[in-house]
Amino acid sequence: MFLKTQTQKMLFVRLSFSCIIMVLFAFTAGAANSVDLNNSCVDCHKKISPFTEEQTRLNEIRMNHTLKNISCSFECHEDVIRKTASDNFQQWSESDHSKYYVTCDDCHGGNPDTNNEAESHASMKGINDVNSSIYFKNIPDTCGKCHAAEMDHFKNTMHFQRLRAESSAPSCITCHKTHSFKVLKASELIPLCSICHNQKNNIAIASVPQDAKKALEKQAEFQDELLKAKISLAEAKAAGKHLTSEQMDLDKAQAVMDNIPSLWHQFNLKDFDKQLQTGIDLAKRSEHLTSEVEPTKQNIPGFGIILIFAIIAIIYLMRKR
Repeated sequence: MFLKTQTQKMLFVRLSFSCIIMVLFAFTAGAANSVDLNNSCVDCHKKISPFTEEQTRLNEIRMNHTLKNISCSFECHEDVIRKTASDNFQQWSESDHSKYYVTCDDCHGGNPDTNNEAESHASMKGINDVNSSIYFKNIPDTCGKCHAAEMDHFKNTMHFQRLRAESSAPSCITCHKTHSFKVLKASELIPLCSICHNQKNNIAIASVPQDAKKALEKQAEFQDELLKAKISLAEAKAAGKHLTSEQMDLDKAQAVMDNIPSLWHQFNLKDFDKQLQTGIDLAKRSEHLTSEVEPTKQNIPGFGIILIFAIIAIIYLMRKR
């Protein structure tokens, strides 16, 4: 046994106990510490129904059936309102909104300070009410209360213009989904964007979905380059090197990265690609300088030929004398 003394055994027990406490704390601190929020929306919706893995698996099927008014005799479809509410809470509790204490009332309205159902819902407006904060044309303004930079970019897009003019145009929840507020992966863009951007609808150009996918893949490349530059700079500083220009390049690259999420929402893929390339170049330059490896320079074409002619000319003049 590797624990030979009584003292070692006691230390091991204490350390193990501490680890268990920390793990339990991490698991129970989820859903934005909803126990401590003192928010009646959260307190009520988390008790409506226990949510399970089975509910998670069937959530999308159930929602699609509900929207299409398809009846079903399965037990999982009984009391759709109750189970939809629990699924909504589950999705929210696992989202970044939950982590940052953005609760139901921030989007839906209502009074989170009362436990009376009628009073808490009294000021809320339905999804089809044009004055509702969740009416499809009002959603960008609702999201823009917190996401101002993204909203500023989005207002100047064709997406926003179509949303104002038509009933079938993309909005924030088209990409980010209600309650889960997910950020799409590059692989998810083609099927989503192709709903509108296809040869049949002739909206913009049909290559938009593929171009959007490539743009997010390039963003991932930028993230990798930025991380490598940060590691390289940290190692050089640890070795006692003074790196001013390298740090400036890294700071500029980080500033580009910080602006990328809001910049994406202007849906100008050419400009987005240009900004990404600027960030990648800055990160690479910082890494190269830090590691004392200069980027390869191209040779000046014709320099060798000019040198040869110069030598021949000198020899000719010397012989002529």
